[in-house]
Amino acid sequence: MLSNPDYIKENLKQIGTKEGLALLRELIDGSNDPKIRKKSLKIYGTIDNCKNFKFLEQLFLSDEDPHIKLVAGNILRDKYSDYKKLIPLLEYTLKKIINIDQKIYAIHTLNSIDNFKTRRIIIEYLKDFIKKRFKDKVKQFPEEIFSYNCNNAIPDNILEICINLILSDYYKNECGFLVTIRKGKIISLNCESSNIKNLKEIKGLSNLCNLEHLVMQRNSLTSCLNLHLLNNLKTLDLSNNKIEKIENLNNLGDLEVLGLSNNKIRIIENLESLNKLKKLSLNNNLIKEIDNLNSLVSLEDLNLSHNLIKIIRNLEALVNLKRLNLSFNHIEKIRGLVELNNLFWLYFNDNRLSQIEGLEMCDKLKGLYLSNNCIVKIEFLDNLTNLKKLELSNNRIKKLEGLDTLGELQELYLDGNNIEELEGFDGLKNLIIFHIGRNNLSKFRNESIRSLTNLNFLFLNENPLDKKSWDQYKKRFRFP
Repeated sequence: MLSNPDYIKENLKQIGTKEGLALLRELIDGSNDPKIRKKSLKIYGTIDNCKNFKFLEQLFLSDEDPHIKLVAGNILRDKYSDYKKLIPLLEYTLKKIINIDQKIYAIHTLNSIDNFKTRRIIIEYLKDFIKKRFKDKVKQFPEEIFSYNCNNAIPDNILEICINLILSDYYKNECGFLVTIRKGKIISLNCESSNIKNLKEIKGLSNLCNLEHLVMQRNSLTSCLNLHLLNNLKTLDLSNNKIEKIENLNNLGDLEVLGLSNNKIRIIENLESLNKLKKLSLNNNLIKEIDNLNSLVSLEDLNLSHNLIKIIRNLEALVNLKRLNLSFNHIEKIRGLVELNNLFWLYFNDNRLSQIEGLEMCDKLKGLYLSNNCIVKIEFLDNLTNLKKLELSNNRIKKLEGLDTLGELQELYLDGNNIEELEGFDGLKNLIIFHIGRNNLSKFRNESIRSLTNLNFLFLNENPLDKKSWDQYKKRFRFP
C-alpha cells in the first residue's frame, strides 16, 4: 500500500510528514509509471516543509518527463518564492535552458515575484534578444521596452512581447513553422504539413492572444479542439485533415475566413457565432444537405463543391453572397437563388443539370460555370446582362442561341457539344475568347465572325471542318 500515493496522502497522520515525504520521493524517483510519479509529486508539493529545494531543482532541470519538470517548477514557485536560490535558477532557465515550456514558466514566475531584480532580468533578456535576433528591425518594437524603469511593475504588453518573441524563435527554428510578427507579437502562424494530431501539440498556443491567422493545412487533426483562447482569429485554415465534426468555434466571433476543405464532415453545424465570416470553404467533404447557414449574414464566398448535395436550399439568408461554388455535386435543378441577387460568380459545373433555369434574379453575375452537365439548350440568360464569362463545355447543346442579351460577354466556352452551325452570336461585340472545339462544325468562314470585332482567340480544333474552312481558320488565327 505504501507504493500508492493516495494511500500515503490519506494516512499521512499515522505515517508522519517526514516518512510520507520520503515514501513519496521513492515513488517519484523509482516508479516507471508516469501517472504515479506525477501524482506523487503533486502530493509531495502539498506537504513539502520548504526544505527540499535541491531535490525539486534537480527534477525541474534534469527529469526526462516534461510534466514532472513543470510540476516541480510550480512547487518551487508556490513554496520557495522567498528562497535566495530561486531567482538565480529562474535566470539560468531563461537564458540557458532550451525547453520552451520552462522558459515561459521562468518569465511568468520571475514576473510573479515582482521585485527590482526579477524585472531587470526579464527586461535585459528581452532587450538582448531583440538586438541579437532583430538587428536591423529594432525600431519596429515599442519604445517603452528600451525606456522601461525597473522600479515599476512590468506592463502586460512588454511581458506579452517577451513571451511571443521566445515562441517565435522556437516555432521558426525548432518546429519549422512560418511566423509573422507585428510590433513584437505573433499575428500569423502557419503549421502546414507538420503531422500535428491535436492543437495541444503546439506549445505556447494559449499565449498567442494577438494571433489573427492560423494555418493548419495538411496535418492529422481529427477535431477542432483547443481554439477557445484564440478569440482574435480572423483566418483559420483546417483544410486537408481528418475532421469529422464542426465544433468549438463559439469564441471565434471575429473570424472572417474558415477553411474546412478536404475533411470528413457530413453535417454543416455549430457556425451560429460566426456572424462576421466572409469566406467558408467546405469543399471535398461528405455533405448531403445545405443547412445551418442562416446566421452567416456577412458571408461573401461559399464553397460546397465536391460533396453529395442533390438539392439547393437554405441559402435565403446569405444576401451578401458574391461567390457560390456547388460544382461536383449531384444537383439536377437550379433553384433557391432568388434572394441571392448580389452573386458575381456561380459554379455549377460537373452536376446533373439538364436545363438552365432559376437565374432570373442573378443579374449581377459576371461568371457562370455550367460545364460537364446534361444541358441541351442555351436559354433563360436574358437578365444576365453583366456576364463576362460563360462556360458550357461538355454538354448536349446542338444550337447557338439565347445569347443575344449578353453584350458584355468576353469569354465563351462551348467545346465538347453537338453544335453544327456558327451562328447566333452577333450581339457578342465584346467577346475575346470563343472556344467551340470538339463539336460538329463542318464550315468556317471569316464572314461568320465578322461581328465579333474584339475576338482574339477562336478555338475550332477537333471539328470536322472542310479543307477551305481549315485554311481560312489557320490563316486568320495561326493555330489549329
